[in-house]
Amino acid sequence: MKIRFVKNYKGRGVGDTADLPETEARALIGIGLAEEMPAEKAAIKGEKAAAAK
Repeated sequence: MKIRFVKNYKGRGVGDTADLPETEARALIGIGLAEEMPAEKAAIKGEKAAAAK
């Protein structure tokens, strides 16, 4: 699960991201140190080419 830290934690600064096992990520979210990052949407065919122009 991808998370973003909202408070400093063990060498991670505010805004840093991490991909952690779900149980660890849920624990950090539960105690208020991190928030879940939204899932990235899959690119639609031709979307990247149109954005590059």
